[in-house]
Amino acid sequence: MLRILKETDEKFPFEWANIDSYRDSKAYRKEIYLKKQDRIIDDLISLFYYLFGNHVSNIVVFDKSWWDYCLDTWNFEKDEYDYSLEDKSIETQDYLSLLIESQIQSNYSGCCSCSNWKKFLKITLNCLMSHKAPYSPIFCDKKNDYFFYFHESGSIGIYYKDEKNLAIEQILLKSYQSYIVEN
Repeated sequence: MLRILKETDEKFPFEWANIDSYRDSKAYRKEIYLKKQDRIIDDLISLFYYLFGNHVSNIVVFDKSWWDYCLDTWNFEKDEYDYSLEDKSIETQDYLSLLIESQIQSNYSGCCSCSNWKKFLKITLNCLMSHKAPYSPIFCDKKNDYFFYFHESGSIGIYYKDEKNLAIEQILLKSYQSYIVEN
C-alpha cells in the first residue's frame, strides 16, 4: 500500500519561506512543546492530529532530498550515499522501505501527499527521535499558508504568513490550551 505520493507540483509552496534558514522567513513563528514527554513519539502524533487534524487534506510534506533523510545512508569513509537496506539501523530500514513501497525515486526532491499519516509519522519521528535523522521533513498547508516541522526536543515549529488567518488562530488557541507555546 502506498503511503506517500509525489505531488504534481514539486516545488516548496511558499515564496515567503526560507527553507535554508527558517528564522529568515518573512513570517510569524511559534514553538509548540509537549507538556510531558512520557511517550514522545505517540504524544507528537497526538499533537499532530489535535492541532492539524482538520487540515490534513491540505497538508503536503516537503523534503529537499527524500532519500538522504537518514544519516546512515551516507558513507562517510567513501563520501557517497548508499540506499540499500543492508547495514542500516531499523529506523532507516523502515524509512527506506517506505520510499521503496511508495515508488519515490532516489533523486526526488519535492512535495508528497500522505495516505497514511499515522504510519508516516511513526516512521519519520522514530528516525528523528533516535537521532538517525537530523531534522524532520517540512509539513505545508498550502491552502492556509503555513508550514511546520517536528523537532527532537518534543516540539513543533510553526511558521505562518498572516496572523489574521482563521486556521492559524484555531491552531494557536488549541496550542495555548493544551501545550506550551513560545515565540
